Amino acid sequence: MILLDLLLSLLALVGVAAIVLGLMLARPLKPPPPLASVLDGAFEIDADGLPELMRFQARDGTWLAYRRYPSANGSAGRIALLAHGSAGASAQMNAVARGLANAGIDAVAIDFRGHGASGTRGDVAYAGQLDDDLADLIEELRRRGPAAKLAFVGHSSGGGYGLSVAAGPLGQEFERFVLLAPYLGYRAPTNRPSQGAGSWAAADVPRIIAISILKGFGIDWPQSLPTVAFAVGPGAKKFVTDQYTFRLMTSYAAPDDWEAAFRGAKAPVAVIAGESDELMDAPAYRRVLPPLGVRVTLLPGLGHMALCSRPEAIKAIVAALNA
Repeated sequence: MILLDLLLSLLALVGVAAIVLGLMLARPLKPPPPLASVLDGAFEIDADGLPELMRFQARDGTWLAYRRYPSANGSAGRIALLAHGSAGASAQMNAVARGLANAGIDAVAIDFRGHGASGTRGDVAYAGQLDDDLADLIEELRRRGPAAKLAFVGHSSGGGYGLSVAAGPLGQEFERFVLLAPYLGYRAPTNRPSQGAGSWAAADVPRIIAISILKGFGIDWPQSLPTVAFAVGPGAKKFVTDQYTFRLMTSYAAPDDWEAAFRGAKAPVAVIAGESDELMDAPAYRRVLPPLGVRVTLLPGLGHMALCSRPEAIKAIVAALNA
């Protein structure tokens, strides 16, 4: 009888847990209101000279998009791979790419899977797929220029992902990394927490917790649910990626242990940020990163998106790549 009571109690607890997790998963994802500073900054990016999209075939058969900017001097000895920020695409890096090309560095601006013209917007098929895609693109570029030296330039979430690349197996493919106001995670001291009208992203925390719990039990299907929405405004969905699924959110990001990632980077890492960044605590980069061997440059008067458009930012990026 006691055993039966224990079994019934256990089943009741499992049932309650299932209901709670179900409610957590069902909670609707609500986007934050449009963030004018980011949207205005995106509109300031010069679209002149934007090249047509090119495509390469990833190992799963999907054709992924990128833009190629040949160096002005015709040299193909160095190639910089450019990673856009969250919700963005390759066009976001147009001004940076043109600046690098004018400085004699080939540039390749990528529509990472889940963004722009690459794959299903806001999603990937599995954790680690972005790394596989990047490896496939590197192989494609190596076929054209086997001796070319590679560098990685990433903005915001693209910078956080760049740190993940730097510390991972693909890090050895690059001679250096330049991270532009990298998002290092909500726990990092470089993140500037904000809510309401000042927030760029809204995360569905209960859903994230539920998905993480189920992931521990080998239940993966909830990872296809959206867990973070961006402040892109109504009507923007057809132009940008307005939300990420759990598996894209955790893929296009910095490692949880960002300090260990900086220490374990396979190539030198430099960080550039604007002193007036409204999303990141720019002075915190200078406090916490130099002890990890990272060179930090802060640019006066520049906000978060200005790093992708202003001449002084592009000049700093070129200098970091040539350091």
